[in-house]
Amino acid sequence: MGCIESRRSIRKFKQRKVERSSIEEILEAGLQAPSPKNRQPWRFKVITNENMKKELTALMEREILERLHEKPERKDICASLETMKVISKAPVLILVCYKYGMEEYHEDGVDWQISAKDLEAVELQAIGAAVENMLLKAEELGIGSLWCADILYAYKTLSRYSELPVISAVCLGYANESPKSRKRGTKVELCEFY
Repeated sequence: MGCIESRRSIRKFKQRKVERSSIEEILEAGLQAPSPKNRQPWRFKVITNENMKKELTALMEREILERLHEKPERKDICASLETMKVISKAPVLILVCYKYGMEEYHEDGVDWQISAKDLEAVELQAIGAAVENMLLKAEELGIGSLWCADILYAYKTLSRYSELPVISAVCLGYANESPKSRKRGTKVELCEFY
């Protein structure tokens, strides 16, 4: 079985340090992802300092609780609080940032505001490819990972903290669980050939 098939979302980590060389290999895999016109729209902020992680997760939790107070019926917002617990215990947190900023794009002094949405769509796909590369490299190295998308409920806090728009995060650490494979759709259900 290859790393694509064996990769699982890990939510419980051993409190064992992940070596800097392994983190760098994982980041390098992300940097090798394809991007439109090689714009490489990603930036990664790596947090291993426990105090910084505690401070950040406390700020994130505050924003999420505010959102939940406004919309208590939203189970997806409530579920993001569980992600905060995972983040607080993961040995490594990588904030995945969008270099250009949402709804804004500048290159060589030219304002591309008119086509910003189109650019965002393709660049966000490229960032997703970078994250997937990192997850697969982590699996190859025997390091557990979790792609955290519901951190967007703390978008303002994270973006202020990192000084760039944060669109997702990746938790890394040595797995302290072995989740079973979840049911996936089949080729018959999800693919069409012509």
